[in-house]
Amino acid sequence: MYLLQVAICSVGVLLVAGHPSDKLKRTKRQDTDFKCPGADGLFADPESCKKFYICSAYYPFAQNCPSSLYFDDVKKFCTRKTKQLKCGPVEPPPATAAPTADPLAAPPCDPSICVLPECYCSADATRIPGGLEKSETPLMVLLSFDGAVNSLNFDHYLKLLTKNRTNPNGCPIKGTFFVSHEYTSHFHLQKFYADGHEVAVHSISNRYPEEWWATASYNEYAEEMVGQREIIHKFANISREELLGMRAPFLHPGGDPMMQMAFDYDFLYDSSVIASMSHTPVWPYTLDYKISHKCMQGTCPTRSYPGLWEIPLNTLFSEDGTGGMCSLADQCVFHENDDESVQQFLEDNFNRHYNVNRAPLGLYFHVNWFNDRNKTKVLLNFIDNILAKHKDVYFVTMQQLIHWMRNPTKTTSLNSFAPWACEKRESPCGIPKTCEVVLEMGEGYKEQRYMQTCAKCPAKYPWVGNFEGSVEGIKIADLTRAAAEEDEAESK
Repeated sequence: MYLLQVAICSVGVLLVAGHPSDKLKRTKRQDTDFKCPGADGLFADPESCKKFYICSAYYPFAQNCPSSLYFDDVKKFCTRKTKQLKCGPVEPPPATAAPTADPLAAPPCDPSICVLPECYCSADATRIPGGLEKSETPLMVLLSFDGAVNSLNFDHYLKLLTKNRTNPNGCPIKGTFFVSHEYTSHFHLQKFYADGHEVAVHSISNRYPEEWWATASYNEYAEEMVGQREIIHKFANISREELLGMRAPFLHPGGDPMMQMAFDYDFLYDSSVIASMSHTPVWPYTLDYKISHKCMQGTCPTRSYPGLWEIPLNTLFSEDGTGGMCSLADQCVFHENDDESVQQFLEDNFNRHYNVNRAPLGLYFHVNWFNDRNKTKVLLNFIDNILAKHKDVYFVTMQQLIHWMRNPTKTTSLNSFAPWACEKRESPCGIPKTCEVVLEMGEGYKEQRYMQTCAKCPAKYPWVGNFEGSVEGIKIADLTRAAAEEDEAESK
């Protein structure tokens, strides 16, 4: 389901159009009789399910949901009309008692103990690592793509990730693919990996309801995330040592159970935590200490996971509020063919990160963005202009970012910074196999699936609880238990 995620805005506007032939423009909205129920937040219009208000310091700014979408006052975003839609104002839930203090809660950041390369934190997560000045620090732009990779979106992404677009060191720009298993062509995924892009984990099933991920157990996350790492390793021929990152589906992180799983199974980083709207963006940090910025989702980890990096998603927004606010760029919504607003949105976010503290700029996408020719054209022009004008801006993978975080290097020395050097990897096979296999999901449900890979076809479609796609199937939990028993036996 396509969702629009928006949040509190400090400046609001209403897109208005005059005569049908007039060009869309942004103007400050007029006074309204609506009274904000709270100082800041998003609130449903009492008369129309397609309208809502962004309140800032008790001042309301009217917003309209895009065509065919309706504002859900519980979820606080515009969504399609379903039986679950909560239209109109909804009373907030009653206040609950404060939770009991967790004796294992992570302590506040202590920079005297937390030192690079293995640990990094700062009081508010906005400090540049390594004591560098802003002028000495490159702006790292993170392009990521969530979901399946296949023949339907391969060419869309390739238009952006062409080898002709190069960083100031002469190497092609890079991106990170957070890959879910269902509908993925491991042949096309392997091609992106061969071109030097990073592949990370986004679960096997990407299952609904979205809220499931916030409450999933340790073992459920292990089956989804570690299972997906094994599937990519086996069918896209990518080493486990290269599959180091993960992102929770729908950006609903599973709190401490999810992070404990990531820590135990040797993931290097997570990128699921959303940082609230701020004119000073936050830098990545390790989870040795308490998260020092506001967590938007409410299911962020509270305990310590030494050396596990969090690459937070800074909230994207235009300075005038156009498009709303979003953590994934395609979730901000613009009027059709309003190229000027999209361009301004991208420039506002770039300028904020570049001019304030050089915190990495994340431009994160689903394929939705690239299905819109106008948005794609604006994005490509935007990136080309940056590469032409700035010799201190690099488009890097999440792993390349962490390499830099561990060893902060001045812009003037990046031509010889080894982790960002051009890299040649082994190409996939010329002609992949198209495997016709059965997906079994329990209770007798079966469905025919097709799966492209350069590897041997599995007996069944790989899935949760059967990552190998074998006849009988084996779970990650069973493998882990067997390995632990074997280690224990050897130690005796």
